[in-house]
Amino acid sequence: MGMVISSYWALAGSTATLLLYVLVLLYILYAKSDDPAEAAFWLLVVALIPVGGLLLFLFFGITRLGRVDGKVRTVCSRVEDAKDHGPGLALAAQERSLGDCVPVSGIAGSDHNRMLDRLFPQSLLLGGNRLEMLRDGNSVYPRMLEDIAAARHCIRLQSFIFMSDEVGMKILNALERKAAEGVDVKILFDSFGSCKSYFSPFFRRCLFGRREHFQIRAFSPINLLTPWKFQLRNHRKLLVIDGRIAYSGGINISRENEHLQRVPASRYIHDLHCRITGPAVSQFTLSFFRDWMYTTGKVFNDCALPEDFPAVAKTGRSVVRVLESGPGNNYQGTKMLFFAAASLARRSLTIVTPYLVPGPAYINALCMAAARGVAVKIVVPKHNNHIFVDFAARSLYHRLLRHGVRIFEKRGCFSHIKALMVDSEWGFMGSSNCDSRSFRLNFELDFCFERGRFLTSMLDQVRAELAESDEVQLFDVEAKSIPRRLCENACALLTPIL
Repeated sequence: MGMVISSYWALAGSTATLLLYVLVLLYILYAKSDDPAEAAFWLLVVALIPVGGLLLFLFFGITRLGRVDGKVRTVCSRVEDAKDHGPGLALAAQERSLGDCVPVSGIAGSDHNRMLDRLFPQSLLLGGNRLEMLRDGNSVYPRMLEDIAAARHCIRLQSFIFMSDEVGMKILNALERKAAEGVDVKILFDSFGSCKSYFSPFFRRCLFGRREHFQIRAFSPINLLTPWKFQLRNHRKLLVIDGRIAYSGGINISRENEHLQRVPASRYIHDLHCRITGPAVSQFTLSFFRDWMYTTGKVFNDCALPEDFPAVAKTGRSVVRVLESGPGNNYQGTKMLFFAAASLARRSLTIVTPYLVPGPAYINALCMAAARGVAVKIVVPKHNNHIFVDFAARSLYHRLLRHGVRIFEKRGCFSHIKALMVDSEWGFMGSSNCDSRSFRLNFELDFCFERGRFLTSMLDQVRAELAESDEVQLFDVEAKSIPRRLCENACALLTPIL
């Protein structure tokens, strides 16, 4: 009798397991239909790795893009609906005045701006901005703290990584002091990117302590019951002060961005950030509040202030287009931006990126640009901080070099710069990497720029990056050992989840 019962439960368990596998495989075919390569990857993982494949898919394969897309779209519509009262009136008045900041037709009618207008119809092209390049945390954090100290009404801070080290504590302490003075402070951080500090006593005190005018929230809080949430990460870096000053770029809140004696040289991160004033700040402010509403569930007029949307004032000559990318709002916008740059470039295209795993379609686009006679250059770090990403990127070198694309490896500390220049006339910088995660999954924030002194500063910076790099030669790539090639090609198979 016992053997019969045991056999029954064994059969039931096997049937349930088989049914679970079938359901997961059908879900993959349904949910990943827009990316056959990713679907094939997960089908193989689940089918070939018993139990472990299911766990890997649970943590890394489920994205719930459709659900998040709908939620973000709802947030965007609620912002539009809020313009008839409260802080929404200030937003509406500000938006009406932005019509006076549209650049002259010669700029707005250029080939790249006509294309970007069609790709991003809600992203305004605004003139009259002043952009200041800031290199590494040594330059960024003192300027941030100076502007924070001078804030009169509101501070909005957003960061993918917010460490609880001395840099993070210094900034949080400064923000707490301003909140005590009556300045409205809101902080948003990504729970995955900031997981090292998420559980620290200092951070938890800020997170759960109740203080007037001071709020800090986690984007997609860590939850073991819904582990797939961390796949859609908010990779944006942004600080907006009184609706008049914005900081954006690639720099997180971490002491590793400061090249100081107390930080080991091996942990240095080289990066760029930008201080922005002028009409474009309005678009950065809107981006923050859309993310804040998504995270907290609050309505616009309950979380914004009229002071977040002051009267627009021109401060310089730079032309800026702020570009959000993510589910529900310009989904795959980063991907479209990179493809647009490759297709529009006539003379030169220079990409500076820490991670180069964009997928075969974009590699083909770069090869085609080089075949048209465009001088395509890619600058990547010689020493990457993610070995699997590094190996996957190196698997692409042979194809790129063989088709005329030049690759340069930046010497020294890890370079985290994310920027692109087209024909020395326009470019963009921000939070987006040239990788499949930024293309498909992350919430990213970038800005296109042209005209003004910042364009010259970026051209000089790109030249400096190239001068401090070693060019990769095709014969060196072809001389790699077979075991090395196998390792690189194996890591390239992981591109859908890198």
